[in-house]
Amino acid sequence: MKKLKLMIALLFIGMIGLFAQDDNPSYYEQTSIQRIMVQSAENVVLAENDLSMEIVRLEIDLILGTDWKYTFRTLSSTWEYTIYTEGESGQVSDMDLRVMTRSSVTGEWEEVTSDTDADFSALVTVKPLETRQYAIGVKAAEYYDGYSGSHYFVIIAHDKPE
Repeated sequence: MKKLKLMIALLFIGMIGLFAQDDNPSYYEQTSIQRIMVQSAENVVLAENDLSMEIVRLEIDLILGTDWKYTFRTLSSTWEYTIYTEGESGQVSDMDLRVMTRSSVTGEWEEVTSDTDADFSALVTVKPLETRQYAIGVKAAEYYDGYSGSHYFVIIAHDKPE
């Protein structure tokens, strides 16, 4: 009975793989997360080895259209943070980045800093005056022809502790 269950499970897994395959490599290249993983890994190595930084968050996600997409993080007043984002190579030609926090007076989100220059990547530094939650917004402001969505990564880092 155990052998029969194992055989059925293997057959099921094999059929999923068969139906999930796509013979069109351009479709695979457009939807694979592998390229952005390599891009982010190269930046992690650069940040940690060459810039002596500690990565406190690495986030990889999918972004569609040109609207802002947010992630949230409590940033400590004891550190100065570097926040960096990059869109997937060959798909995103302009990534924007902004950091916001809630006003203690109005409760509305207010921009602390941003990088909206026309570039495939964006970088900001933030030195919080107090420890609190921040919203980190990323936006693919422009895509290369044929794309309207892509993967991106965002790295939040600070200097390595001594």
